[in-house]
Amino acid sequence: MKKSIILLALVLLLSFTFTIPIKATNGMDLLTSHSNKKMAYLTFDDGPSINTIPILNILDEYNIKATFFVMANNSSYAKSGYKEMMKRGHTVALHTYSHDFSKIYRTKESYFSDLGKLERFLEDHYNLRTKMIRFPGGSKNKSSRQYGSSHLMRDIIEELDAKGYTYYDWNIDSKDGISPSISENTIITSVLNGAKNKNIAVILLHDINSMKNTVRALPDLIEGLKEQGYVFDVISPNIHEFKY
Repeated sequence: MKKSIILLALVLLLSFTFTIPIKATNGMDLLTSHSNKKMAYLTFDDGPSINTIPILNILDEYNIKATFFVMANNSSYAKSGYKEMMKRGHTVALHTYSHDFSKIYRTKESYFSDLGKLERFLEDHYNLRTKMIRFPGGSKNKSSRQYGSSHLMRDIIEELDAKGYTYYDWNIDSKDGISPSISENTIITSVLNGAKNKNIAVILLHDINSMKNTVRALPDLIEGLKEQGYVFDVISPNIHEFKY
């Protein structure tokens, strides 16, 4: 009897020493481990921009890697931005070619046409291939219902899954995408308040020419997250999808 109890205890102990997938209460599939680290993922949409290099320089100062969901941009500063993102070890993933919601979300075919253009642009110019995406507006955007249909996102997601793509939403909105006039303090407060009482923080930020306050807010934002006990990582293919 004692041997059976000891054996059962060993089995239970070993079962908790491996990383296992869990379903978070906010609906996102996440990975956790026995270490229970608080993880922060800084994600930047819509770049590259004239702010990309300043953002990268700040990340370098803190030895942090981030995830950039990019668009297609042929400008000289964008060319430098793509190259520096990859050179410095950040994750570069797919966002949208045009960011024109009225075209992207008209039909399933129009969505994949836009995505395909971005894929060809990145592969042809930067030899970059990835199956990681973020939807413009997120997976529960209203535009798909406004310009398409109530089941459009479901149809798109089913085809993405069949083709081996993974998509990533967020659970903290910095509010920096609302307007260039959004203050530095609003960005910092939105992120730090949103990160309280979480173990996983997937933070939506923007890499847009007019969003100067995102760059200004970034150091205090990082410091505040560190004070809350977060460590930073990039989203990568071995991380489960982040969904609303």
